[in-house]
Amino acid sequence: MLMQRGLPLPAPERPAGVTLRPQEPADAEALGALYWDSYPKGAAAVDLEDAVEEMEGVFAGEYGAPIDEASLVVEDADGTLIGCIQTVTSPPWEGIPAVPFVIELFVHPDHRRRRLGTLLLLSAAQACFDKGWESLALNVQEETAGEAVYLYGHLGFNEITPVGAAEG
Repeated sequence: MLMQRGLPLPAPERPAGVTLRPQEPADAEALGALYWDSYPKGAAAVDLEDAVEEMEGVFAGEYGAPIDEASLVVEDADGTLIGCIQTVTSPPWEGIPAVPFVIELFVHPDHRRRRLGTLLLLSAAQACFDKGWESLALNVQEETAGEAVYLYGHLGFNEITPVGAAEG
């Protein structure tokens, strides 16, 4: 389900004990492990090696031009990555509006229900707004729809028709 919302969104509140920072290419292996652990097995990657390759592909621009300020990770007090959002322009898929697009938002299952997904999404949205963008779009996959649809709906995202698709 393709969703979009105008910017700005509310200011993010950072939970205690976590650090938010831009992702870096050196994070690819740790991000791959986090990605693998965050989704049902086989939903986002076929194995850990594939998950790491997916993250390397993000840094290489295979899924659009990364917006560094809106592609963020959350670390716990020990420096372990526990959440990530990846935002791009010009993703390679048809029907995506010409606005910043969240290609991934994932939080380790052991750290969910701590508002880390909200922190990541609101922080990325603020970064996009600060760069002059007026809206943010994302896609919800069936494998993650329950919690994700609630979060996005709660933050005011609405389902949209893919660009170029006939409305019916």
